[in-house]
Amino acid sequence: MEGAMARGQGRAYRPTYRDTHGTLRCADTWWIDYTTGGQRHREPTDATTKSAALDVLRVRVGDRQAGKIVGRPDRVVLAEYVKGEDGKDKLVGGLRALVERQYALDGRKSVARVQEAYKHLEAFFGAGERVANITKLRVDAYAESRLAAGRARATVNNELAQLRRGFRLGIEAGLLAVMPVFKLPKPHNARSGFFETADVAALMLELPADARRDLVQFLRLTGWRRDEGRLLQWAAVDMDGETIRLEEARSKSGRSRVFPFHANKSERDSVAVKIKELLADRWAVRDGLYVFPRDGQPIGVQAVRHAWAGATKRAGLAGRLIHDLRRTAARDFRRAGVDEGTIMRLCGWETRSMFDRYNVIDEHDLASAVAKRDGKVAAKSEAPAPAPAPLSSSAP
Repeated sequence: MEGAMARGQGRAYRPTYRDTHGTLRCADTWWIDYTTGGQRHREPTDATTKSAALDVLRVRVGDRQAGKIVGRPDRVVLAEYVKGEDGKDKLVGGLRALVERQYALDGRKSVARVQEAYKHLEAFFGAGERVANITKLRVDAYAESRLAAGRARATVNNELAQLRRGFRLGIEAGLLAVMPVFKLPKPHNARSGFFETADVAALMLELPADARRDLVQFLRLTGWRRDEGRLLQWAAVDMDGETIRLEEARSKSGRSRVFPFHANKSERDSVAVKIKELLADRWAVRDGLYVFPRDGQPIGVQAVRHAWAGATKRAGLAGRLIHDLRRTAARDFRRAGVDEGTIMRLCGWETRSMFDRYNVIDEHDLASAVAKRDGKVAAKSEAPAPAPAPLSSSAP
């Protein structure tokens, strides 16, 4: 240990550890050790020099005395469990509990993604690991480990984003004062699959003639996410007003959404007419609260996956994703001249960066752009030369 200060003022020090060869070494960054209100606190800092660590120490003591920080940061863990009456582990604290509680308060439905992410985080760091020990180096090691295991960069990004959210919530609650730097791996696995009209026609022929086929058609027309369509209720559909309203609690982005389908009967092939006809057909066979039900309940995820896998294989489209329907709808809206901001609002993209990842321009669009440019150049080069001006009558 090093960096001791005068008694009662706290101290800055660098912890020691043994490397893989058994050699005793000092950590690269400094920790602070101080007591306020009769409680002793040890916290890591990002400081690489003693003077910088002492600056952090003075700020931290002041924040403690002002009540800006509460609790014991050195005791906060990744996830804390207790045995329930049924003998199963029950989550009661830690960063994971903060994130899951916030998801519940916000009414977000994707808590399963949080649970999946923390399952992997806990397997690597340990559920009872003190978050003070989760440094940037260990975060980077986690990312490297997951990528080496064949996980997609977007998957690793989501897992680290959940960990980062836990740290931020801990700071907001006054339980933590600092958090490691998170540099998420840049995703390179954005898919770029599209469905053409013939593909969709072949797919529809292979899907069961029930709510599953209608659900796929709805997703193709609206560009909505699978579960936004799968869990759609009749209460959200206004047939007279010709609008579908998705509540905040049912939207993945957490924002409400409106999708009008004001049908123009003169345009039989319009998206609005197709949606209206589809909903009318579903209303005629309605069974409960949901637009696309099975036995009165929304179609199960596995039922959708099973039908999709079989239909795409038989249609010669094996490997294609339901999410490709969302990308295709966005592309077709753009081709129709709809501006990108409106597409984002209709289909539910919260940020421009996520919309850009869908790469809604395909090879056909690029070829059309080249042909358009060539056509204009050719037209200009083939234009007849202007006729010479007539000679003046006064000319000799």
